[in-house]
Amino acid sequence: MPNRVSFEQQGDVITVTLEGRIHGTNADEMDKAMTHAASQAKHLILNLKDLEFVSSSGLRTFLKLRREAIGKEGEVVLAEPTEAVLKILKVASLDHLFTITKTLADAQKHLEDK
Repeated sequence: MPNRVSFEQQGDVITVTLEGRIHGTNADEMDKAMTHAASQAKHLILNLKDLEFVSSSGLRTFLKLRREAIGKEGEVVLAEPTEAVLKILKVASLDHLFTITKTLADAQKHLEDK
């Protein structure tokens, strides 16, 4: 699966759909794209249903996005992580810092109340 990132904005929420793998060779490119998206909205949903792997570089980007969202009284929600990505999030203890939802609809509903 090729590495891709796509964006969809609805009001003050941008959904970022990540596909493939985030690793050392593409992490900077992904970081720039997601950081730009974060600057355009209060809340982010990272749709991880097609993300196969995320390295420490990608996890740093997730934390950077979280910090930026909190600065705007927003939130980053991780939606539909694959089992492999969820395991990485748990090993890195990031599952305690982010709201993680089983579906994209659950993530959207969670942010409706914010």
